[in-house]
Amino acid sequence: IKGGDFTSVGINVATAAAIPLAVAGLFLTMIVRTISVGLVHTADNAAKDGNIAAVERAHLFALVLQGLRIAIPAALLLAMPAEAVQDVLNMMPEWLKGGMAVGGGMVVAVGYAMVINMMATREVWPFFALGFVFAAVSDFTLIGLGTIGVAIALIYLNLSKKGGNGGGAVGSGDPIGDILEDY
Repeated sequence: IKGGDFTSVGINVATAAAIPLAVAGLFLTMIVRTISVGLVHTADNAAKDGNIAAVERAHLFALVLQGLRIAIPAALLLAMPAEAVQDVLNMMPEWLKGGMAVGGGMVVAVGYAMVINMMATREVWPFFALGFVFAAVSDFTLIGLGTIGVAIALIYLNLSKKGGNGGGAVGSGDPIGDILEDY
């Protein structure tokens, strides 16, 4: 590495290694889940016969398969020399590198869209906006942001209990109180 630019090389190596490992991981996940269906049927039949040892063996075998599903790609990642990944990255055409960058950006956008879909209620939008303000305006750590979030949630819950929700009666006309009563 010339000039000590470890950061850009590390990011490029990680990007180049991530896609084939993700594909391998998905492939291994499909195989393990397919085998697990058979193991569940084996365990069901053993349970019908009262053979608890066979149920335990099927369970343990499924656990071992789940562990191997993670261990195999991790071992491949550790065995792969950084220079080999860098050579593959250098052989990639620019249009593919650009596409990978766009795809990475799309993952972030889809993640935000999923969060917004889960939070798409009028009552929680102010908290969503406050989260972005706190994250953008200050130098809070994740622990600090989490503490602020818990404090705001506690304040919100206490205020909604004291607010005009008729003492928590369902159908009181206070939508926030009604929502909280459902939980």
